[in-house]
Amino acid sequence: MKRRMTAAVEKRPISKRRYLPPPEFYAPEMCSRCGVCCGSTDGHPCEHLRVDADGKYLCEIYPDRLGPHKTVDGQSFVCVPIRQLIESNGGYACCEYVKAIKRLREEMGQDTSDLGRLDRP
Repeated sequence: MKRRMTAAVEKRPISKRRYLPPPEFYAPEMCSRCGVCCGSTDGHPCEHLRVDADGKYLCEIYPDRLGPHKTVDGQSFVCVPIRQLIESNGGYACCEYVKAIKRLREEMGQDTSDLGRLDRP
């Protein structure tokens, strides 16, 4: 007999849930373009990561970025939306999206300990 996973979620008290914004919250304009989530500081950047004249990072294939790619040294990885990165492991502490979600949760009186758990490589 299969156990329904939704039953456990439905019974969880609302006060224990942590706010995560809807997809439209993650507007590209909010990004500081530090490139950390694309490997700018770990020695294995995405092959499509570029630096503009202002020293900000950008993806040369941004509209088509999601899915399998390689780093500049040939390592395979899967590019995922920043939302997925934040929801799965808390994201990077330096990320503007993470900082904004923390501020919103603090205003709501919610825990933020699951956010910004990744240090800048």
